[in-house]
Amino acid sequence: MNLSEVFKSTLLLGPEVSLILTGVLLIVIDPLLKGGAKKNLFWLALVGLGVAFALNLKRFGIDETAFSGALSLDQFAAYFNVIFLLGAFIAIIFSKDYLSSHVSHYTTEFYALIVLSTSGMMILASAREFMSLFLGFEIMSISVYVLSAFQRESVRSTEAGIKYLILGGFSSAILLYGIALLYGASGSIYFSEILSTYDAGNPLFVAGSALVLVGFIFKIGAFPLHQWVPDVYEGAPMTATAFMSVGVKAAAFAILLRVIFESLYQMQVSIMPVLWIVAVFTMIVGNIAAIAQKSIKRMLAYSSIAHAGYVLVGVVAAYGGRELGLGSVIYYLFAYTFMNLGAFGVLSYLSRDGKDCETFEDIAGLWQRRPLVALALGVFMFSLAGIPPTLGFFAKYRVFLSAVEAGFYWLAVIGILSSVISAYYYLKVLVYAYMKQETVSFPSFKPASSIALVVLAVGTLLLGIFPLDSWDLAIKAAGSVMVAFNGG
Repeated sequence: MNLSEVFKSTLLLGPEVSLILTGVLLIVIDPLLKGGAKKNLFWLALVGLGVAFALNLKRFGIDETAFSGALSLDQFAAYFNVIFLLGAFIAIIFSKDYLSSHVSHYTTEFYALIVLSTSGMMILASAREFMSLFLGFEIMSISVYVLSAFQRESVRSTEAGIKYLILGGFSSAILLYGIALLYGASGSIYFSEILSTYDAGNPLFVAGSALVLVGFIFKIGAFPLHQWVPDVYEGAPMTATAFMSVGVKAAAFAILLRVIFESLYQMQVSIMPVLWIVAVFTMIVGNIAAIAQKSIKRMLAYSSIAHAGYVLVGVVAAYGGRELGLGSVIYYLFAYTFMNLGAFGVLSYLSRDGKDCETFEDIAGLWQRRPLVALALGVFMFSLAGIPPTLGFFAKYRVFLSAVEAGFYWLAVIGILSSVISAYYYLKVLVYAYMKQETVSFPSFKPASSIALVVLAVGTLLLGIFPLDSWDLAIKAAGSVMVAFNGG
């Protein structure tokens, strides 16, 4: 690759480059400012994300590659980038109010870490070879490790960061070893070339594919590699948890879809049953464990595991050759961003004086004291449970319908029954918020967080009632990676 090609590729990566520059500027400028002037860096982070979002919109309707095909700038990546940028933008808004009462040291680094982590997610969604994949994973993961341990005064936060670092390091090592085996078997790190050279009789292909799949199962927090999720989510700062629950999960699924469709599709006979079993146990274990939790934060962590199972239902349907299945996966992750960010956003809003809103008693009497926040919480809980006319209902409907159309009837039935179970613990939250008497005082009005909650709640309702445009975009995004069926 000559210098002009490098320059052209760099220009094509405008959204990613703008985020990296924003993160660097935040870190460099912060020591130069004093006192209240540092608070203005909050706006710099939002502007950087806004610029990246505007540049990303240009990618809809195009299909280009950068750096000799290492990165694909297609509608699939563009759609996922919307999810990442939306999650980062809202998480930073929530963080403005949250960090002021929970962190005694620097806050600018928190914004920078979110921005840099988002750039890694965007690289992941575009990756079409394993080195770009690994680079994206590490940029995202290292930033998230630090975010998890950002509350240095909290033992739980430090423990969460260390635990995530150690376990994440193991999963990265397994993933890298799998990549090495696939390279040894195919002589290439490009997904398309690995697909074209696949040999069922070569044990390196089988072992490499298995190890890569194990690495992905950890990243998405699916059974049996889900144990880190509740501990990390509970210990991390509330807004960091909100960001991780949507961004990291979406990024892991994005690259999983690329790999299994563009690289490992010929192993579907072996991989599909594994994903089927993982999906079933992830849904069941996540929902049953969530019922027993006394901490709302930990309950939402197990809920996140269950939702990973729902998404895997769509992955199985898509792996069976269904574009609608792939579209349902993409759309579900989009919907999950609104409702899960909103749920954690409410907990962030209600956190005060260095104490997180964690227990059910902490939200008791919310309807009497903060009716609008209670309404928003109701919308998010209904959506997570899949109750119409919310966005979550339409997303679950599309996932389970895709499984039925692909012939996976029992998988759809198990998914629906698991979703019914989840209604218990989601409605339990609303029982405390609407029917119990206040046991603790609620914080004062938070303007920034209030605006974010309104946007998420209204979006969850309106996109649930009028889902067609966002659904059509998801289907178009799905078409960008269906190369296994199009001879690409």
